[in-house]
Amino acid sequence: MNDHCDAHYHLGGSQPFDGYAVLNGTSPTDWSAVSKHAAETPQVIPAVGLHPWKVHEAAQDWQPQFLQALDEGACAVGEIGLDRQFAKDSFDAQCVAFTWQLEQAAARNLPVSIHCLKASDALLRLLRQTKLPARGIHLHAYSGSAQEVAQLLELGAYFSFHAGQLPPPARKAPDALRLIPLDRLLIESDAPDAMPDGINQADFLLAAYEQAARIREVSLALLTQQVSFNFKRYFLDD
Repeated sequence: MNDHCDAHYHLGGSQPFDGYAVLNGTSPTDWSAVSKHAAETPQVIPAVGLHPWKVHEAAQDWQPQFLQALDEGACAVGEIGLDRQFAKDSFDAQCVAFTWQLEQAAARNLPVSIHCLKASDALLRLLRQTKLPARGIHLHAYSGSAQEVAQLLELGAYFSFHAGQLPPPARKAPDALRLIPLDRLLIESDAPDAMPDGINQADFLLAAYEQAARIREVSLALLTQQVSFNFKRYFLDD
C-alpha cells in the first residue's frame, strides 16, 4: 500500500490508488452508500455526517439514522460544519446540528471532518463550548486565516489542503500551511467536487502532496512519510 493517504473525499471520486482514504457522507441519503463502499474497499474509512448545506432539507429523524450509522460501523464523523457563504439562511440550524454531531463524535472519540466557510468566529466559539474528541479535530480544506491557526491548534486541530488551494497565485492557504506544524498536517483530494476536468483523484492528490512539500521546503518523501503517520494516528489509532 502506498503512503499517499487522502484525508477527505466523497462518493463519485474515483479512488483508484492504494492508500487509505476517508469517504465522507453529507446526509442520510448517502450514508448507506458510504458504508457499503467502505465495506467493499478495505482501505476506505467511512464517515457519516450532515453537511451544513444539507441541514435545511434533513428529515426530522436524521439524528436516529446518524446514531444507527455509527452503531453499524461508521468510523468517523463527517462532513459536518458551518457555512455562511453558501448556506447562510440556515446558519442557526447549522450550529445546532454541528454541535450535536460533534458531541456524538466526542462521546465515541471518533475522528471528525469539519467544513467551515466564512464562519470562523462561530466555529471557534462552538469548539470552545463543546466537548471535543480526545484525538482532536480535523479542519478539511482549511480556508481560515493564518492568525486562527494557533487558536485551532490549541483545540487539537489537524488541517488538510487539496491541490486547488495551493498553486500560485494563491496566498491564504499557503500562508496558513507554513504555520502548521508538520505533525498536524493532512492532505486531501476533496474529490470529486474540487477536481478540475481531465484529472483523476490519484493525480490530484499527488499534486497536493507536491505543492505542500514545495511550500514547506521539504522533500516530497519526508512530507509524505509525515502525513501518512499523521493520518494513521488521527484516523486509525484507537
